[in-house]
Amino acid sequence: MTRTEHVALKGTREGLVLYLDPAADFRLLMNELDNLLKNSEQFLQGANVRCYAGKKEFSEDEQENLTAILRENHLELAGWLSTEEVYVPGKTQSYANEERDARLWEEGMSEGRCLFMERTLRSGKSVQFEGHVIVQGDVNPGAEIIATGNIVVLGSLRGVAHAGAMGNRKASVSAYHLAPTQLRIADLVTRAPDDETDGRGPEIARIKDDQLTVEAAGMNGWRGKAR
Repeated sequence: MTRTEHVALKGTREGLVLYLDPAADFRLLMNELDNLLKNSEQFLQGANVRCYAGKKEFSEDEQENLTAILRENHLELAGWLSTEEVYVPGKTQSYANEERDARLWEEGMSEGRCLFMERTLRSGKSVQFEGHVIVQGDVNPGAEIIATGNIVVLGSLRGVAHAGAMGNRKASVSAYHLAPTQLRIADLVTRAPDDETDGRGPEIARIKDDQLTVEAAGMNGWRGKAR
């Protein structure tokens, strides 16, 4: 989750949800939102966003202002969430499902959206996705993957990988062989060790005790600290 004092942007199974503090002044909310979006990752551009502000109702002018700020940052307002129902044009859904999905996402249990790629990512290629990314092939040096969920490479990962890009520290990066030029999960970042061996076997990187660790036979483990 990316947040300020009164505004939070979070990835859920159904997409991005923007949380607005119902007790805060509208102008304060819009200022914080504008700053938050300008400092967010570029891969968010083009995404749909649903908003939640409890029982607070915004005027038409306020909603137009909110929509304008989102569009200035290349995002689209897709609907509003209430404590009872999700309001989306042409679609209504129980909010209980939203709460369940948000909880499962927080616990790292939600399958969520998934992008499956049946090819090797070569140098210069960049994949940015709101959800999990699975690559049936290698990720070569000079290629990068940025995902809000997990990253799975069914080959060698030698490029850049950033999982949990919206701040999800329960995300992971796994590959048949992990040797990335840079590995990042949420706000932790590290690089492969200089004494990397050619040993093969499934390897997984995750955050444990506020450190980024890789667990696999033949690797001594390498760690990164929060920036």
